[in-house]
Amino acid sequence: IHLLINNYKSTGWYLLNNVFFSQVGAALPVDVLTYEEKTLSAILRVVSSGLVKLWSALTLLGFYQNRRCAFRVLQASPFLLALSGNSRELVLD
Repeated sequence: IHLLINNYKSTGWYLLNNVFFSQVGAALPVDVLTYEEKTLSAILRVVSSGLVKLWSALTLLGFYQNRRCAFRVLQASPFLLALSGNSRELVLD
């Protein structure tokens, strides 16, 4: 999905309100922290109690603006710093 993001906070609201859960989803605070157009990847921030709802919505979403789409969750962590690297690729000197 190519997202046109001008304001990260309003985009998170737009996705929840118009794509994921309608008015129920609009009550779930989700922030788009970063979005990379080149790799079509984003970092989303959601409160821990909303993780299952967001993940479910991403899984169930098959079309966006009349185009097929699919989301793949690469990492999930309660700590933002943990998303900056991959411990499986860590090389100790």
